Amino acid sequence: MDAETLLQSSIVMNLGWTLVHAIWQISLIAACLWVFLRSVERAMPGIRYTASVLALTLAIVVPAITFVQFASVKGSSGINVSNPTNSSSERSIEQRNDGWRFTKPSPGDPESGKGDQTAPSASSIVDILSAKVPSAFPILVGIWFVGVLIFLARFVAGYWQLRQFRLRLTHSAPPGWDERLQALCDRLKIGRRVRLVCSGLVGTPIAIGLLRPLIIVPASVFLQITPRELETILVHELIHIRRFDGVVNILQNIAESVLFYHPCVWWISSQVRREREFLTDADVLSFFENSSVVYAKALAKLEASRSFPTQTIPRTANAANGGQLMQRIERILKIKTEVNRTSSAWTACLVLIFTSALLTGIFSAYPPTPVNSHGRPASKQIAIGFVSIPPIDRTKNAPKDADATARLLIHKLKEYKVPATGFLQGGMVSDGENLLPARASIASMWIDAGFEVGLGGFRHISLYHTPVAEYIANLEKNERVAKRLIGDMGLPPRYFSYPYLNTGRSAADRAKVESWLSSKGYTSVKYTFDNQEWMYSWAYDMARTDNDINTMKEIREAYLSYMEKMLSHYEAYSKDLFGREIPQTMVLTPSRLITDTADEFFGGLKSRGYSFISVDQAQSDKVYQTSETYYGDAGVSWFDRWSMAAERRLRSEPEVDVSVQRAWEKHGSTEKKK
Repeated sequence: MDAETLLQSSIVMNLGWTLVHAIWQISLIAACLWVFLRSVERAMPGIRYTASVLALTLAIVVPAITFVQFASVKGSSGINVSNPTNSSSERSIEQRNDGWRFTKPSPGDPESGKGDQTAPSASSIVDILSAKVPSAFPILVGIWFVGVLIFLARFVAGYWQLRQFRLRLTHSAPPGWDERLQALCDRLKIGRRVRLVCSGLVGTPIAIGLLRPLIIVPASVFLQITPRELETILVHELIHIRRFDGVVNILQNIAESVLFYHPCVWWISSQVRREREFLTDADVLSFFENSSVVYAKALAKLEASRSFPTQTIPRTANAANGGQLMQRIERILKIKTEVNRTSSAWTACLVLIFTSALLTGIFSAYPPTPVNSHGRPASKQIAIGFVSIPPIDRTKNAPKDADATARLLIHKLKEYKVPATGFLQGGMVSDGENLLPARASIASMWIDAGFEVGLGGFRHISLYHTPVAEYIANLEKNERVAKRLIGDMGLPPRYFSYPYLNTGRSAADRAKVESWLSSKGYTSVKYTFDNQEWMYSWAYDMARTDNDINTMKEIREAYLSYMEKMLSHYEAYSKDLFGREIPQTMVLTPSRLITDTADEFFGGLKSRGYSFISVDQAQSDKVYQTSETYYGDAGVSWFDRWSMAAERRLRSEPEVDVSVQRAWEKHGSTEKKK
C-alpha cells in the first residue's frame, strides 16, 4: 500500500473521526471531574484521587471505544430483515433486446416514485461535518501522528534518564539505613524488596521501578535533614511503591502522548498528580502519629537544599517534593487524621453517581442500533471500476479518439485521487495471437499511470448466453493477453468483472466459473452501484461524432442529474438493507462523457461526503460476504441480489431520460450494454 492510498484508507478516516469526537468527549469528562472535585473539596483524598484516575482512564478508553465503533462499520455481514414496513418499492425485471430495466411500481403503490427522489441535503451540524471534515483528515492525522511520535520520544527519553539515575554515581546508603528501610517496608506490608541508594545526580528523593523498586536519595540529604524527617520522606516513597503509582504514571504518559492536542487531558493528568501527592501525604501522616510538623519541615528542607535547583525530574518518576509543594505543606499542617465515616460513605456514593452519569452522557451519543447496523459511518466511501481498458471506441477517429479519452481520464482520476480499477478486454488490444500496437499502448498508459488492471473477458460475452466451457476458455484467452500486456510493469490482475454483471443461468454454472477464478487467485467484483451510464455515454459519443454541441451539453446535464438520483437510490438501498451506508462499488464506462463531466461528477461525490477507495478496500467489508442466489438474463446490482435473497421488495430505480432512451432504441439497439 503506497502513502497516497494509506492516507485515504479507512484507518485514517476512523482515526480522524475518533480525534474529532475525543474533543467533546474528553471535555465532558473533564467538566464532570471539575464539578465533582469542587463538590467534595473536604472529602477523603482517596476519593478525589480515585475520581481523577477514573477520569484519566475514561479519557483513554472512550476514544478507543469510539475508534472500535467506527472500525466496526466494516463488521456487518448480514441483512436486517426484521422490519416488514420498509421503504423500498416493488418492481419486476423486464427483458429487453438491449439488456434489462426495472418497471415502475403500480400507481397505487404508496411508495411509488420514492426511488426517484433526491436525498435531502444535510442540514444538521453533524451532517455538515460528515461531508466537509473528512477531506482534512489525511493532514490532521499526519500532524497528530508526528505529535505522538514527539511525545513518545519524550516518554522514552524520560525512562532513559531514570536509567542513568539508577546506574551512574550511585552508592550504598549510610550504615543502618537499609535496616530502617526494611522495617518501614514491614510495617507498610510491602512484600517486594526495595533498595535504597545514594546518588550524586538527583536533586530530590525519587522512587522508580515496578518489579524491582528503588529509592534514590541525594547524598546531601542524609546530612541536611534529621533521621526522623528522612523517615517521613522514605515512607512517602514507599507508599508510592505499595500503591503501584508507577502504573498510573505510565497511564498518564500514554494519555499525554496520544491525546497531546487536548488541553483537558493535561488538566486531568495534573489533577491526578496533585491528588496523588495529597493522598500520599495523608497516608504518611496516618503512618506517623503527630508528625505533621516534622513532615512539613522535611519537605521544606528538601526544596531548600536541592543540589540541582533547575533539574527536571522525568514525569515517569514519583518525587517526594512533587506536586504543588506549598499547597501540600499547608494541607499537611491543617490536616486531621480522624476520618468521618458518614462523610466517607457519602463521598463514595458521589463517586458512583459521578461515574454513572459520565458513562451515560458519553455513550448516549452512540444509541443502540438494529442488528447488523453500525451507526453513522466515519465517511461515505466508494470504489470505481471501469468496464474496459482501453476505452470503447464509438467514433470515426478510433483508436486516436480512445487514446485522447484515456489520457484525459487518467489525468482526472489522478487529480481527484481515485484509485480506480480498469478491467481489460483482450479482444480490444489483441487478435488472439499478437498485440495490436496502437490499442495496446493505450492500455499500457493505464498500467504506467499506476492504476490496477482487472480481468474481463477476451470477448465481452454474457455467461447466461454462453456455455460454461466456452466462457472459461474466453477468460483463459484474456488472461494470457493480460499477462503479456502487463509483464513486469504492474500488479498482476486480482479481480474479475462479470460482463454485463451477468452471473449465469444456474448455481452450477456460476460455481464452475468461480472455481476457475479461485484457482487462479481472482476475486469477482460485486458492484452495488449499477447504472445506465453506458446509454448516456453512447448518446454523447454519437452527438460528438456529429459535432452537435447543444445535444452534448443537454446529455451532460441529463447524465449528472440521473447519476445524482442514482446516488440517492443506492444510498437509500444501503440504509434500508444494512442500516448504514456501506462502502459502495460503482461500475462506469471509460468514455468521453466521464472525462468531460469529471469535475462535476467526482467533485460532486467528494462534496457529498464520499472518499475514494480501491475495490480491495471496499470489498473487505464483510457485507460483501452476504449470500445471494439470483440467476437470470439480467445483470443486476448486488443490492438487488441481496434484497431478492432476503425476500425484500426491490426499490424503484430512476429511469433513463426519455430522449436518451429513444435515441438508443432508434439507433443503438444493435450495440451491447457494458
